[in-house]
Amino acid sequence: MDLNEFQTRLRLINVLLKEQGWDVGDRSKVITEVDTKQSNFITQDYKRVNETLRNNLASKYADYLLLDSYGYPIAIIEAKRTSKDPIISAQKQAEGYADDIKAQTERDVFIFLSNGYETWFWSRESGNPRMIKGFFTRENLERMRFQVGNRESLQDIDVNTEIVDRSRSIENVKRVLEHLGKGHRKALIIMATGTGKTRVSMAIIDAMMKQNWVQKVLFLTDRRELRKQAFNDGYKVFFPEEPRSKILSGNFQKEKNLYVSTIQTFMECYNQKDTSGRFLISPGEFDLIFSDEAHRSIYNKWREVFTYLDAIQIGLTATPADMIDRNTFRFFGCLGGVPTALYPYEEAVRDGVLCDFRKHILGAQTYFQIKGVRTEDLSSGQRQRLLEKGIDPDDIDFEGTDIEKKVAVTGTNEAIVREFMDNCLMDQLGTLPTKTIFFAITKKHAKRLWEAFEKLYPEYKGQLARIIVSGSDGRAEKLIEDFKKKSFPRIAISVDMLDTGIDVPEICNLVFAKPVFSKIKFWQMIGRGTRSDDSCKYRDRLPDGKKEYFKIFDFWKNFDFFDMKPQGDRHETMEAVTTRIFLTRLNLMRQLKETGQIVQWQEVKRRVLDGISNLPMDSVMIRENQVDVEKALSSGLWDNVALDPMEFLKNKIAPLMRYQNDVNIHVASFTLKIERLGFALLKGNENEVERLKKSIGEMLESLPRTLDIVKEKEELLDKVLTNKFWNEITFDDCHMLLNEFAELMRYKRTEPRPQIILDLDDMIKERKIIEFGPDSREEYVHVYKKKVEERIKNLATYHPTIRKIIANEVLTEEDLEYLERVLNSPEFDYVTEDVLQKTYNRSKGTLVQFIKSILGYYKFPDPEEKIKEAFQTYIIEYNRQYSADQLNFIRTVQSVFVRKKHIRIADFYEAPFTNFGIHAPTPLFSQDELNDFIALCDEMEGELFVGSE
Repeated sequence: MDLNEFQTRLRLINVLLKEQGWDVGDRSKVITEVDTKQSNFITQDYKRVNETLRNNLASKYADYLLLDSYGYPIAIIEAKRTSKDPIISAQKQAEGYADDIKAQTERDVFIFLSNGYETWFWSRESGNPRMIKGFFTRENLERMRFQVGNRESLQDIDVNTEIVDRSRSIENVKRVLEHLGKGHRKALIIMATGTGKTRVSMAIIDAMMKQNWVQKVLFLTDRRELRKQAFNDGYKVFFPEEPRSKILSGNFQKEKNLYVSTIQTFMECYNQKDTSGRFLISPGEFDLIFSDEAHRSIYNKWREVFTYLDAIQIGLTATPADMIDRNTFRFFGCLGGVPTALYPYEEAVRDGVLCDFRKHILGAQTYFQIKGVRTEDLSSGQRQRLLEKGIDPDDIDFEGTDIEKKVAVTGTNEAIVREFMDNCLMDQLGTLPTKTIFFAITKKHAKRLWEAFEKLYPEYKGQLARIIVSGSDGRAEKLIEDFKKKSFPRIAISVDMLDTGIDVPEICNLVFAKPVFSKIKFWQMIGRGTRSDDSCKYRDRLPDGKKEYFKIFDFWKNFDFFDMKPQGDRHETMEAVTTRIFLTRLNLMRQLKETGQIVQWQEVKRRVLDGISNLPMDSVMIRENQVDVEKALSSGLWDNVALDPMEFLKNKIAPLMRYQNDVNIHVASFTLKIERLGFALLKGNENEVERLKKSIGEMLESLPRTLDIVKEKEELLDKVLTNKFWNEITFDDCHMLLNEFAELMRYKRTEPRPQIILDLDDMIKERKIIEFGPDSREEYVHVYKKKVEERIKNLATYHPTIRKIIANEVLTEEDLEYLERVLNSPEFDYVTEDVLQKTYNRSKGTLVQFIKSILGYYKFPDPEEKIKEAFQTYIIEYNRQYSADQLNFIRTVQSVFVRKKHIRIADFYEAPFTNFGIHAPTPLFSQDELNDFIALCDEMEGELFVGSE
């Protein structure tokens, strides 16, 4: 519409002002057509046009004067008709009004320039004019005025070393502060996973708050776990006195200073209005915004929010710079693909901040992965079972790439599990794998991998490996707690859920039992293992008590796919402590037999046989060697002229000792030291005795004497800690130390407590069938949708959380968790947010939005409106001054895209674009601009149309 200035103000600008709390009819807030020459701004005697128009004094009229809460000027608005450019036609004029006010008050006012469709904001004391999405509230402007008047330099500021203490982190904080101090309003930080992005962010916030640059900060993430990390490990730790809030379920508490939110939740509330028609969150609500994991294209959901909010904007990502889209660099003002601050993985490894993996890759593929599955691979029994299911066995012809997609081979998964268990990094005892993530293809594949563990290693009684996938009645969150904090499970089998966002420093094995086709995602998955030894808390879960590197098992040649050529596995092996104890005892037996000490020989032999008897006989690995185990336990072994019993035990039985169950690290470590002490005494190795004396003494000294079981042996304990005891120690004393103190060593150990919850999304590929629940049940989408809608409508009559949703009341996290538990249950067919997204073919949408939609209280945005908004956002973001022909061309792109749901470069050279003549599309637009339009449409296509037909 081409509206004159009066119409623009009445129909557009007045509406926009009211949305931010400025009632044009309320003279305590807004004065229209105020005379900047004849008004007295000190005494608040504001003269309007009808009061001064006819006198002979000089006059100049500002269209709007915005007043602070004390009635003094804080901003002016100069309005122009819709066809006029606000900058060209209004900037100089508004500047004169602002000068008039400043001449009286000695304070500058903020300037808004608007034609109703395009609005610019100018703080002359702090920066250049910039296009904004809407006016700021009175509270926003008062906060900004304080900051402009009181801000101090960001140059040469001392970084808070209680927040960041690594030299590279301090350097990155300074780089960002210096960059912002020069007037830039955007920055991009690229730091490898585990190098401390969150702490760097907190240090930036700390500095900018101290220098009065910011007061209200928003930290946006794309996952709940990252939101909790920013809130609990960031805000709570470093800003304990600052008012802070999690933005949950579309509710916003304006009185806080520090906020965290997932982008999904924030998008639900940022453009909502209250009952008076006022926006809950204004474009000027925040001073500083962080976008965690901002490596995605600027044309996605992040961009919409970032363009609406006028604030200093900082992107954070761990994705390597060479994998980040150029538009992300441009969005954050980084020309030439150079981020504001950088700490790449390779440098972090050299600095010892992260662990390396490049020299520890193990590539392996099974027979069926390489050769595929053919009819001739089937046994007669398998052929018969396929016939009974109506499948022709002669049709079995699958490539290796079809494994776990079109065909499942039990033996393939068992081979993968065996390969892993035989070559993985083990814990300090050497008996259990270190913390490990298995990346599976589907939920059903994860189940088959778990079944392979249960079949091959039943001795762990279901505790070794657990499936962790989304949509399992909250159990995934509890399993993640256990995986992070408890000794078991050691192995997490996951589908998408643990690819990013989970921080378990003790992870030393990653198993790619799936192909990955995104290099960015591949690096994110690798990042689960890069945490350094310094980050690790549970030493008993690490190889030899320390983390020097982590190992990757790549069963799908992902490294080849991405042309990454790391060196192979070191094949370093560390014998389990139980194996080392066993071998030491064999050496003791040899030495005792040579010296004729038969009584002592019999005692050590008893300990050897006890160790063999304690092997888990139901373990597949033990069953495969059952004949050897039975021979070792038979009396005939020791009187067999055909073999050397000691060599037999060393070669056949010692390797099996790693499979012993329920081994306590402190008991085993003490036992090994005592057995070595005995051997050193027999060999007369005084240096070894002296070394072991100190180590054993420290362990004995550390026993808690407050325990009754230790108190009972306090007198003996005092005795063995004396020099006299060690000066006279004998081999028999070693036997006494084992019997009296070995079992007490288990009381040194403390069990961790679970603390952290994580909830990430899963994805489904099937369109007509919906998969839901922990057992991956399937149902036709339309049938499932009908059942869900009926049950939610029935639940709405009595469930307190849904009643609060209907009443638009504030929801707590407990409300949401209660509702999620009810819906994600067998009675409700496991309704979760991600299942609803798949059911309704929406790439995003919160649980609350879906419930509101089902009950008729919410309507998901219309695609055409979303497309229009996206193009408007693009124009605003880059402050483009387009001609009338260019704007008409862009509107045509919008309409063609709405109709076709897809657009490509070739379309620009066909009708209706040919109507623009020989100058279209080039040189009307540059090739980069045309590529931007294509990228914008591609992103919206994925968000709005993929899966919607």
